[in-house]
Amino acid sequence: MEFSKAGKARQMRRAQRQERYDLVKSLHHQGCSQQEIISRVKLSRNTVRKYLRSVICPIYPQGVTRGSKLTTHLPYLNRRWEDGCHNATQLWRELKTEGLDASRSLVTEWATRKRKQISYLLSDPTAEMGSPQVPRKAVPWTPRRASWLFVKPQEKLENKELQALERICHTDSQMEEVYSLGQRFVQMIKQRQRKALMPWLEDVGRAGINSLLSFAEGIKQDLPAVTNALSLPWSNGQLEGQVNRLKLIKRQMYGRANFDLLRIRVLYSMRC
Repeated sequence: MEFSKAGKARQMRRAQRQERYDLVKSLHHQGCSQQEIISRVKLSRNTVRKYLRSVICPIYPQGVTRGSKLTTHLPYLNRRWEDGCHNATQLWRELKTEGLDASRSLVTEWATRKRKQISYLLSDPTAEMGSPQVPRKAVPWTPRRASWLFVKPQEKLENKELQALERICHTDSQMEEVYSLGQRFVQMIKQRQRKALMPWLEDVGRAGINSLLSFAEGIKQDLPAVTNALSLPWSNGQLEGQVNRLKLIKRQMYGRANFDLLRIRVLYSMRC
């Protein structure tokens, strides 16, 4: 008896396969054609034929896997990957000239697994390529997830986050400057340092980092509002809340009422 999750999953698949096999046999004995069985059971033609030819439900031995069409091309793929070609479409085109008879998705899946494996190795320097400890599904650092490392206080970062931040900064020298600018901006907002805004914008301009330049241009376009936010204690949160409430009431009316009815509903909700 298998009590592990994998064992239970195998038993469930076997039960489902047996149920489909019994259904195909039953429909065949009732006089249904193969086409009728295929449309009712939602199985492929080859599977239905296999079931009809078999005396018992086919059993797939544990641990037996079919060879991949990429098996003979793996040395070439690994060599091109080490040369720096990580584009799955380009690799697939090259393999087509080498005689590969497979779809592009097969090469894309291989490249995806390769990237996840490398991402895991970067997150755990003690791991080795091909080591059994390497999980099949490694979760890489997405840009959105990694961006929090640059604005989160360093004392609040966990060990894994600190290690990831060090690797990112070590990989690209610009990342150290991005981290410094990000930390300065957070402190400026939290401590309402109005006088630090213009020097920060000038430093961003000297850094020449496209994403920060775009962000800085947006600040400059609304500079008076940003300056007031850093110096005044008031907030437009109340105004935004009223605007959101007004939009909600309008959506409830599906745009089928005039201004007079909208005014009555807004005022009535304020009295309640």
